[in-house]
Amino acid sequence: MFFYKYLNHFNHLIMRTTKGNYALYIMHYALIVAIAAITSCSTKMQSPDNYNIDETFADMSTKDLHTKYYSQHRLQTTIDAPILDQFSSVKQPYWEFPKGVKVVFYDEQLRAQSSLTAGYAVYYTKKKLWEARTNVEIINDDGTKLNSEQIFCDENGKKVFSVKKVTVTDPDGTVIVGKRGFESDMAFKNYKFLDVNGVVNLKEQYEEANKEEK
Repeated sequence: MFFYKYLNHFNHLIMRTTKGNYALYIMHYALIVAIAAITSCSTKMQSPDNYNIDETFADMSTKDLHTKYYSQHRLQTTIDAPILDQFSSVKQPYWEFPKGVKVVFYDEQLRAQSSLTAGYAVYYTKKKLWEARTNVEIINDDGTKLNSEQIFCDENGKKVFSVKKVTVTDPDGTVIVGKRGFESDMAFKNYKFLDVNGVVNLKEQYEEANKEEK
């Protein structure tokens, strides 16, 4: 409204201005262009139709996180992380742990059945799928340990799997290397390798080395 009033005033001023005073014309024309640009930008910013959420920014960020995650009215996981970034406005909502994470998984009796630590992780909230990368380690309640550079934990399918090289170390010192990944249950009790590269018993090797020294 202000813009149109100013335009009418400018037209009236042109009619009254002495012929040949182009400097005044140019000054007022520049003002009209500036006002029109500001008005247009203001209208666009205030209109919900023109407001787009930048999906590269987190909706919420939390530091020094310690939380318990419940599903179907029971405790499923506890999560500890230096930073949690939540992205809820994207098509596939997810939580990102850019500085690493530790997750403890619980069974139906609320007993800790396994834990996962990683240098980086993403949790897809709708799929209930974890993707962990960088120095990933899973330890179950009897001490069996798995190491890899990428692991997936599917809470819906109740399984853990990887297509990367994995190393499993049993409590007795036996080491099994799967070159092309593995699959197991969430408790990391029953597992199978896609391609076994070798089996080494560290305990036996240690005992043999001691005998040779003596």
